Amino acid sequence: MKPKPCLLLLLIIFSLSLSAQEAAIARNTFYAEGATRGALYSINYDRIFRLGARFTNTCRIGFSLLNDRMALPLGINFLKGDGFHHFEFGLTVVPLVEKYRQLFSAGNISDKKLYIIPGAGYRYQPPGGGFFFKIIAAPVIYLDPPSDHFWKMDGKVYAGGAIGAGISF
Repeated sequence: MKPKPCLLLLLIIFSLSLSAQEAAIARNTFYAEGATRGALYSINYDRIFRLGARFTNTCRIGFSLLNDRMALPLGINFLKGDGFHHFEFGLTVVPLVEKYRQLFSAGNISDKKLYIIPGAGYRYQPPGGGFFFKIIAAPVIYLDPPSDHFWKMDGKVYAGGAIGAGISF
C-alpha cells in the first residue's frame, strides 16, 4: 500500500516541474527598428520587467548612428494579449543630436532635438522566445529648442510609424 502514495507524489512533482518549464517566458529581445521620424533606424534591447494579470510591461533602450546624427531611443510599453499576439501601446522618447562630434567641443554647433512618440500597434512575440516583430502607428511630437534656450521649444506634430524585427530569448 505504501508505494502508491509515493508514486502519486512523484507523479505530481514531475508534472509540476514540466509545467513550470513550459511556462518559461522569454523576457529579453534584441531587434532592429526603422521609423519615419527621428532616428530612422535603431538597434534596440527590450526587456519584460513585469508580467501582470492585465498588462505586461517592457522597457527599451536603443542606439542609432547615421552620418552625423546620434540618437538614443528610450521607452516603456504596455502589452495586452496572451500567447504570440499582443496589442502594444507605449511611450518612446528619442533624444537626437545632429553634428554629435562637436557636442562637447568649444563653440558647440551640435543641434539637439527631442522626439516624443506615444504609439499603438501590434507585437508578435512568442512566450518561449524566437522571432520578434512589431509595427506601430503614432503621432510624433517634434521639439527643436534653440541652442541658447533649451526650454523655449516650438513643437510640431507629425504622423509617424515604426516597424521592427529581431529575436526574443
